[in-house]
Amino acid sequence: MIDQPNGILPILNFDDQTGWDDLLAIAQPHLDRYGLERLKGSLDGATKCIAVEKHYIDRDYRDTFSQYHSKRFITPDSRCVRLHFFDRALTRSDIRSPEIVQNNYIGYSVIRPTRPNCVGRTLLRPECRPTTRGTICECTEKVSIQGTELSISGFPFISQDADVTVCAQASLWMLARYFSDRYHLYPETYPVQIGNLTRDYSVGRLFPSSGLYVWQLAEALRRLSFEPLLYSRNQYTQISQQSCHADNFDHLLYTYIESGIPVLAAFNNHVVVLFGHVSDYSQLQNITPNPGCDFIFSSDLNWAYVGNDDNGVPYQLLSDDPQHQAALEYMPNRISQIEQFVAPLPEKVFLPAECFETLVKALLLRQDVGYQHLSPTIAAETPVLRLFLTTVRSYKRRLTERGMGNSLVEEVYRNLPLPHFIWVCEISHKSIYPDRILGEILWDATRNAHEPDGWIALHYPEMLIVDRGSALNGPPDLVQFSLEDSERYPLFRSNLRDIQ
Repeated sequence: MIDQPNGILPILNFDDQTGWDDLLAIAQPHLDRYGLERLKGSLDGATKCIAVEKHYIDRDYRDTFSQYHSKRFITPDSRCVRLHFFDRALTRSDIRSPEIVQNNYIGYSVIRPTRPNCVGRTLLRPECRPTTRGTICECTEKVSIQGTELSISGFPFISQDADVTVCAQASLWMLARYFSDRYHLYPETYPVQIGNLTRDYSVGRLFPSSGLYVWQLAEALRRLSFEPLLYSRNQYTQISQQSCHADNFDHLLYTYIESGIPVLAAFNNHVVVLFGHVSDYSQLQNITPNPGCDFIFSSDLNWAYVGNDDNGVPYQLLSDDPQHQAALEYMPNRISQIEQFVAPLPEKVFLPAECFETLVKALLLRQDVGYQHLSPTIAAETPVLRLFLTTVRSYKRRLTERGMGNSLVEEVYRNLPLPHFIWVCEISHKSIYPDRILGEILWDATRNAHEPDGWIALHYPEMLIVDRGSALNGPPDLVQFSLEDSERYPLFRSNLRDIQ
């Protein structure tokens, strides 16, 4: 059934007489068959109702229209169509009542009058795609439909328009929009602005764009107030042979995503944004440490990443299984084909992931404060380590709900001055991971790689050691607290959200 097909806001309820082809008829000429098939591939089965918002002025498309398309001899329409998706049939009065439809709203997609790709700014709830799973980064937006305000959480998506944005700019836009939606520190950045970030060191003309090199992506992120780190797979080929990981490059990629930091992953002539991972915990009992390593890492359980490829649909998986490549829910590339990735670190993070891992492994094996000397509980099995970066504000906000295994630990952490960003190493066992952990190490993310005592807190089930001196901006002063009746407690889960 279609309510007011010729109005400003037609409403399509899918039934025996109404389907996706009716959407194509109503949303033309903006929506074409290729765009319809992409939407259908993303939302078929989950969508029961679509509200078609005509004459929508999209701030991202208006940016490209005013600075590029308007200069062409034949200009496309300056306005767009915005599609709103719901998971049940709705009436017009329902859509005007946010308290009724909020739980049924699964996102929106802006349809631009551009070819060959008409799918513009899009934000969908991850659960709307039955194949979406894993642990992902999310941001939240407020959406207004003729005065009805709704919210939607997910990861931003956009397809390239082949003029102002190609794969590199589209991926950079998705990453930048995630940060601007989630953190007020980062301004909203539009497509032409992203292109202009590389104006001073561009190769050839800016528009129509021929793409960007990875180093140009890193420089663009620096100009957006990030401190990006660029990692190359070749850089870690030899290092991996002496490390705890079969693939050190992949482990670092996982660690940044586990920290809630989306990355730009570069293949040969293509770039995607990765913002989640999928782990197989059922294989944990079969995993043993690599030769010469005393630990198992949570990255050993990862088998796929979640990301957005502007040539595909939102929330695709990236794996190393060639049988998956032909499926719509998977990207056509493989993990092993990633040549480089860019991690956009916040300004106040000076210690990179690889240095934190080296320092924390050395700390755990020390004779004075190592787990084998001070913690019989942890020494009883091979430790499982989970590394991630987070803000202290977020970490302290979840102290009470997590319990921290001991009320004294919670109280000490609550009163302990900490830097804005901290690296955390959670310690667990195969028998209880990922449900529970036994302790953790908190490390000052503003320290450098040559400060082996940059840790602020070392928590074992039997004791807690904190550096009170460093916390109070003084020389090191270790204070030890004996703990009794410590319990196992949940992992920290603020950076990412689990999609079942």
